[in-house]
Amino acid sequence: MDKFDDLMAEWLKDMKDEDQMTEKQRRILEASIKLFSEKGFHAASTSEIAREAGVAEGTIFRHFKTKKDILLALVVPTFMKFLTPYVLKDVKRILEDSSVNTKELMHQLFKNRLELIEKNWDKVRILFQEATFHPEIKEALVEHIGRRARGMAEIFIKQKMESGEFRELPVHAVARAAFSMMLGYIAFKHVLFVDEMAEMDDDKEIEVMIDIFLNGVGKKD
Repeated sequence: MDKFDDLMAEWLKDMKDEDQMTEKQRRILEASIKLFSEKGFHAASTSEIAREAGVAEGTIFRHFKTKKDILLALVVPTFMKFLTPYVLKDVKRILEDSSVNTKELMHQLFKNRLELIEKNWDKVRILFQEATFHPEIKEALVEHIGRRARGMAEIFIKQKMESGEFRELPVHAVARAAFSMMLGYIAFKHVLFVDEMAEMDDDKEIEVMIDIFLNGVGKKD
């Protein structure tokens, strides 16, 4: 079991699930999401979290041993949302649906992942921010989400190459290009050009991205 798995197991053992949380625990986590997302984990103090949550600072430490435990209380469920059998089955169902063509299949997959990320955006943002400063979170992000998602994508790409639908190219490079498009779209929409992209139609944008991915931008002779 790696470092993050140890931390995850310890947190899950000690922490109640969301349905069993007290009102104060929920307020502490909601305040932490807001402050960690805005200021980062290290810059946000427990006194600020307490003030935002409307509780005494001592109350925080009755529910969470350390500020790191608050971070784990946010990060662990985010990992779980991406790794649950339900989510993996959802992706598998889309990839194995033979009733739709590749373009429509990719559209469904992009939209499905985008909706999951956007639904959990504040936590996802914290996850990526703090992976830079917490090696155990970075390792888990790479191992549990990065490698697993890339592995599923590469299987799909290999199948399309074997069927003659995709050109013979390095599989890892094709997978990287697909992920780069999706992550780039999320970064543009939620970090870089928030106002500009607020009114954009995701379905239309995804359609254009997939067209570029499948057909390129150069004119055909």
